[in-house]
Amino acid sequence: MRYAWLVIAIFAARFASTAIAYPAGDGDLAWQRWLGATILHAHAIPRALGSETFSAPGAAWVPQEWAFSLAADAARSGLAWYLFAGGVALAAVAALAISARHAEARGASPRAVALCTAFAGFALFESFGVRAQVLAWPLVAAFIWALEWESPWCYAAWPLAALWSNLHASAMLAPVLAGIATGGALLEERGFGPRSRRYAALTGGALVAICCNPFGWHLPAYALSLFGNPIKNYISEWKVTDLDDLSFAFGALPLLLIGTIYGVRRAGRWSELLILGAFTFLLLSAARNVGLFGLVALPLVAPALSRSVGFFAAPAPGPPTRADRMAAFGLPAVALGLAAVVAVELVRTAPPPTGLANAPLAALAALPGEHRVLCADFAWCGLAVGEPRVRVFLDGRADPYPPAVWSDFAQIVRVAGDWREILARRDVDAVVVKTGASLDQALALERGWRAAYADKTYRLWLRSGTRGRG
Repeated sequence: MRYAWLVIAIFAARFASTAIAYPAGDGDLAWQRWLGATILHAHAIPRALGSETFSAPGAAWVPQEWAFSLAADAARSGLAWYLFAGGVALAAVAALAISARHAEARGASPRAVALCTAFAGFALFESFGVRAQVLAWPLVAAFIWALEWESPWCYAAWPLAALWSNLHASAMLAPVLAGIATGGALLEERGFGPRSRRYAALTGGALVAICCNPFGWHLPAYALSLFGNPIKNYISEWKVTDLDDLSFAFGALPLLLIGTIYGVRRAGRWSELLILGAFTFLLLSAARNVGLFGLVALPLVAPALSRSVGFFAAPAPGPPTRADRMAAFGLPAVALGLAAVVAVELVRTAPPPTGLANAPLAALAALPGEHRVLCADFAWCGLAVGEPRVRVFLDGRADPYPPAVWSDFAQIVRVAGDWREILARRDVDAVVVKTGASLDQALALERGWRAAYADKTYRLWLRSGTRGRG
């Protein structure tokens, strides 16, 4: 870990400065705060979409982000925001540190741990933000490590899975991981031996643990339903992973190549090979799994690199040298100093554009009467969820909206098929688009629409004669 601390420190600075100084990178934080406020007001977690949407009110909803949303609502600004956003960044850092320490415990050399930690950190990059899934990352790393413990402490995996299920629906992976380990142990022991029995018990307990949340068994059922849900075709995070994804190209792919070239399977240890194979399938099937792959692959690939390449070989055992002692104390200090310098420079840098249509949606909210808005990027409309006089067609909650809504949305945004008829049938009276986009140009040619707001980036279109539904 002595070299890995330098790598982790750089990522810590990047994550912390991004979380604290550049908030609102997407529209999800807005609707999640609305969800937190709704839970506090009603003293209950909503289980269906409400009047905040006009396209699918009453659609069943499993708001897996409920705990995150409560915290987000309580931390809107000031010191509370710094603590909350800093805590999310700390979760990402902790995930890297746990996976790196796991690799070291499995015999990886300091050089191999540092290199693979750098790759895993890059794998987390594009998925990182002030998001609920980030809080689950250290639980993923800790759960995988706990599975390997040869003592009763391995059953700590159960409370980890329970906590995981209250933060994100990816907790469904807990019994899957334990089940894969059980299958590997059966192959290794050629029967139902002690390790197989332990893993089987961990699998059964994990199945129960992931139901220890306000939704019970509905949470894993919801997570499973996403695999066959056609709405994934419209969401960029569910797209097939490719080299355009920098986190894949510079993070997950190098780990995958190292694991493929040098192998992760030691004599008689099938579990790690099966786990890496399962997460390789997830990695290649959807871009949203790149970060998870990095955390899982790090402790499996780094030991294989140490065993196979002389430069990365573990040092011979012996009493610590003076250089070892200096590294043990000096490198963490250097890491902290480096992290502070990087964080300060990042905070001083001008923040990038949010990529959200704040201005046209604020203009719409200021208009009299009620409006039914469609955002050409559905994530923008997360900013409008909960606005008293604005109802949205589709927003960043995404999953509970029926496929028919997504199909209509796609036709309108692509100006395809009977998009005019869909706008009329859905009674949409406001549209937010990027200036110059296909839909923007199409509406400019329609007699029934007028521009109510425009800047260099966005335009708000209203149906002609519409002042609202007051």
